[in-house]
Amino acid sequence: MNSFKGHALTGAILVLLFVVGVLCFSAAAPSTGIAFGPPVQVTPYPGKGYEPAVYVDQFGNIFATAHKENWQLVLGPDPNSPTYTRSMSWDWVSTDGGLTFHDLPGLTPASLEQHEFGDEGDMALDDAYHLYFVDTNVTDNTITRWTVTGAGNIRFDLTRPLIPAFQPVDDRPWVTAHGAGHVFYFGNEGDKVTYPLGQGTGSGFGPGRYTVYKSYDGAETFDSFGYTLNDSGWCRPAADHTPNSPYVYAVCNNDGGGNDLTTGADAVGNIYAYVSANDGQSFGRYLIDHYKAMDSSNSWPTVNVARDGSIWALYVDAGTLQCSTDATGSTTCDPVNNVLKLYHSTNHGVTWTISDITPMPGRYRYGSISISPDGKRLGVGIYYRPDNNSAWHVYGAIWSPGSKPALTSIDPTNPVAPPENEAPADLMGSWFNPDGTLGVIWTRVVLGVPGVVTVNRDIYYARSTSTKSR
Repeated sequence: MNSFKGHALTGAILVLLFVVGVLCFSAAAPSTGIAFGPPVQVTPYPGKGYEPAVYVDQFGNIFATAHKENWQLVLGPDPNSPTYTRSMSWDWVSTDGGLTFHDLPGLTPASLEQHEFGDEGDMALDDAYHLYFVDTNVTDNTITRWTVTGAGNIRFDLTRPLIPAFQPVDDRPWVTAHGAGHVFYFGNEGDKVTYPLGQGTGSGFGPGRYTVYKSYDGAETFDSFGYTLNDSGWCRPAADHTPNSPYVYAVCNNDGGGNDLTTGADAVGNIYAYVSANDGQSFGRYLIDHYKAMDSSNSWPTVNVARDGSIWALYVDAGTLQCSTDATGSTTCDPVNNVLKLYHSTNHGVTWTISDITPMPGRYRYGSISISPDGKRLGVGIYYRPDNNSAWHVYGAIWSPGSKPALTSIDPTNPVAPPENEAPADLMGSWFNPDGTLGVIWTRVVLGVPGVVTVNRDIYYARSTSTKSR
């Protein structure tokens, strides 16, 4: 081989290897995530709050609720209220795609229902254009309903100060709904001992933290004894919106098997699916997975039902735990990192596939899973930091099942909490809009002494600018 031909062949081989390398790198490189629009402050100054959730109807109305800041709890400032004050938890609607938020309409121009005391609440939409809002007053819950007939067309229907439910305490309520006025309120007693009056049959029934109260008349009335979910700990519910579906679900951890009063958690706990195939009359219980129950930061799973009736759930489990024992003999186990576990069931919650979808190492809290309107993509909002010495930020992602999410920092210049704090409060939210974009709502600490006390928090919302990763 002469020198010219040898160099030419060598050059051709190098070019070929370079091209192949680029193609292989391109195929293996992860997506860079979705872009989000600028954050919008939802809490109206000087009102403050935390623990937000968000829900979107088929018309594109965006509904949100949040806990008022603690020192504003009994009577807080609300410049959008006719009286400029409120006692109920925050309830907002955006009719312009999340650019602005304002209070939901009241029964009268005075909006007297805004002065029914509420500590924290949740919302749900059924399939007959109703929006429901439960708001705990600690011993029971207020219940409010609106009818929504179009973009911005929202009519106040009813409110009352009691469900009523016979359990003596509600530490954190949830609500889900489907069909024409079938509503299911989930009440949290706070332990598995002090409410023994729940009634029911099936493997899902027994002593537990959560009790389900059902209504079939659009929240006009509820059964008052309820159905207690056997060995339930921290739970989140969801209802199947397939036409005429009788399925109602809850996904719960079990507090490590402790009863939350006289016995504590074991090292390993269970995550259960509670499945009702008869519209909340009874539930079966099925094991999904195990989790590290000694995790001091464990929280509730989140769950949603896709348009094909399959169920998706997300749980933020501990990875490595670092445990220490104090002088009293009490042991605390804090996570060094976390694992995101994605669960999927295609047979109404009887069996589940389990996937580790952790995008990058670090700490995660309060992941909120969503499903796109066409059922082809998943969305998440979550708090993340790379290690326990870093500040917390809010992240979001849209991804296809079978892959891992590529998280995007939604507000990179504004941490939601300093390194000395845990992620803010007990939950945040995400929900897809009708056009396939994802909305995320979260809390940001704005005033406090890091690691000691938090004084003021604000709620923010942002919406993705696309429907899939770049």
